[in-house]
Amino acid sequence: MDAVTDVVTLQVWRVRPRDVPAALLACRVTARRMRRRRDVTFAKVLGTATDAFLPSAATLHRWVTLVCRQSHERPDLAAIRAPWWERHAVEQATLTVRPLSSRGRWDGNDPFVVRASDDWSGPVVVLTRSTLRLRAARNFYRAVPPVAVELRRAAGCRLAFGIGEAPIVRQGTLSVWDSAAAVKAFAYDSPEHAAVIAATPVQNWYAEELFTRFALLDATGTIDGTAVA
Repeated sequence: MDAVTDVVTLQVWRVRPRDVPAALLACRVTARRMRRRRDVTFAKVLGTATDAFLPSAATLHRWVTLVCRQSHERPDLAAIRAPWWERHAVEQATLTVRPLSSRGRWDGNDPFVVRASDDWSGPVVVLTRSTLRLRAARNFYRAVPPVAVELRRAAGCRLAFGIGEAPIVRQGTLSVWDSAAAVKAFAYDSPEHAAVIAATPVQNWYAEELFTRFALLDATGTIDGTAVA
């Protein structure tokens, strides 16, 4: 049975170009250390890309740590500590979120198990990720640029960028929105994005996919100079 997720923490780190080689090693060490903690149910360290969402748009100086925890009366904040990143980051942001809805799988698991639906009216964080089928990757990436243009123009989108576990086939997006209504309007009223949704079952792009909406409970710091609060 999947463990229930109580708290999800997303931390976004930007390092100097000279620290990128060390960051490639630190991402593996950090993920292993976080997963060893008893209250951690899922942990990833992800690379990022610009809001072009293409492999060629990778940003090796910016990384994301994602940690899912089961809450306790006294939460063990050491679970989300990332000492190397804290020492070397020249910019950072922390988003504390709670899953509102989630469908799909990540590495065969559902890391964001929702306790109960609610009528959250505040800002929303959306995370998408997928493992592309190699034969479908070219057509998929051809469909991305028009959707990226729509997203940049979308009302209510505060910021968005790409995330990934590998340069090509294990990729996704992270975005922050004013409300769930803004997310819904973009998803279904933007022609290019709606076309991609309709094409997905026909093209069979994904070997695995996940779409999760979170309530943004707390936010501190900046991402590329943009305040996340």
